[in-house]
Amino acid sequence: MKIIKPSRLSNSQLAIFSSPVLVATALETPWRVYLPAFFSEQLGLGLAQVAALLMWIRLFDVLSDPAAGWASDRFATPIGSRRPWMLLSAPLIVLGTWQVFFAHSGIGAWTLAAWCMVMHLGYSLLIVPHGGWGLEIADHPQERTRIMGAKVWFAAAGAPLIILLPSIMERWTRAGRADQVHAMGYSLMLLAVLSVGLVVWRIPEVQIERRADAVERGAANPLRQFFTILKNPALLRILSLYGLMGLADASTSSVFLFFVDRTLNLGRVAGGLLLIQSLVALVAIPVWVTISHRIGRRRAMLAVLAWQALTAPIPLLLPAGSFAPLIAFLLVRGMCWGADYMLLRAMVADLSDADTARSGERRSGSYYALFNVSLKLVAGLGVGATLWGLSRLAGFDPRVTQTSEGASLAIRIAYCAPSFIAALLGLAIFLGEPGRVRQASQPAASAS
Repeated sequence: MKIIKPSRLSNSQLAIFSSPVLVATALETPWRVYLPAFFSEQLGLGLAQVAALLMWIRLFDVLSDPAAGWASDRFATPIGSRRPWMLLSAPLIVLGTWQVFFAHSGIGAWTLAAWCMVMHLGYSLLIVPHGGWGLEIADHPQERTRIMGAKVWFAAAGAPLIILLPSIMERWTRAGRADQVHAMGYSLMLLAVLSVGLVVWRIPEVQIERRADAVERGAANPLRQFFTILKNPALLRILSLYGLMGLADASTSSVFLFFVDRTLNLGRVAGGLLLIQSLVALVAIPVWVTISHRIGRRRAMLAVLAWQALTAPIPLLLPAGSFAPLIAFLLVRGMCWGADYMLLRAMVADLSDADTARSGERRSGSYYALFNVSLKLVAGLGVGATLWGLSRLAGFDPRVTQTSEGASLAIRIAYCAPSFIAALLGLAIFLGEPGRVRQASQPAASAS
């Protein structure tokens, strides 16, 4: 088997290669934060209906992501294995976004769900092939951390880009939720077209000449590669950590607007406050890259999890009607934002690279699909379960102006408990079998 990888990406190439992450941020931020409230307040769907819709779309991703990963691994074309799927993704994202972000009151739940599926199919065809490309493009563990760090940095940079316009509208023009969602929709469509065009034009793909027996096995039984991948205990352990982090983030994000508006009684300023955490992360992510190079990924990950466990309960103590304590909390929390995803993805890149060298099969797209599916699935479950619990168990209804004390307390708990529990479980997983995780988090340089 022959593997030809491009030389180390320049800073400009790294920026271009990371740009599709802006599309992911432009979709995931409103999907988790703004669209649940938009669907409920503006389109007239009940909170339980919104929860069901969000969970259904994540279940759809369970099928679309692995299919996109396998297809981008399996089929080579004159323009590459990853590029064709990314080119197909852009028009699907644009069409779906137009129908979802600009939907009007009275739209049927099934119609809305169908357009959400179109949008998410395009999302899968962009993010999964691009993610597999990112896992295989680097030759050295530290370069993989650099690439994953750049992707997370762009995710942090993308959040202000996506949130800034609706935040300005929220603060200075008193624009409603619908206008804010429309602004984010325009941003998503523009970023999808630009990022796909730049990556396809400027970044060389990895060339892998697979063994004939590997090609034959992949064509005969595509599910085989997923089962083979999942036999790796180190991969399963990282996968469980990835799922925990995604579950906590989705649960927290889904109630952030309600936490600020209804529990802390700070008015509609949540969009601007979201910028704080992202701006802190722009400084913190390069620091965590350096830390991981010096002390190793495993120790760096333990430090991130410990910080999350210590800071997660703070929202229980934040007083209502005061900005300063909330801003201080967001600054502290932002110091480790995204570092967990960066470190875990770099570990996956190491495992994928070793698997390609050993098996002779190109499977990085499938590796990424498994992790993307886990993240989306737990995100959907986290959002759905959190909103369902607030609606059914706490009696919270965002369409009602007054929020009861019981519902206010429930929102506080929903905002901080998932992150706290996930961090503790993550520490337990890392410390439970440190040998296996250490092998994945501190690999030797690849020989391929």
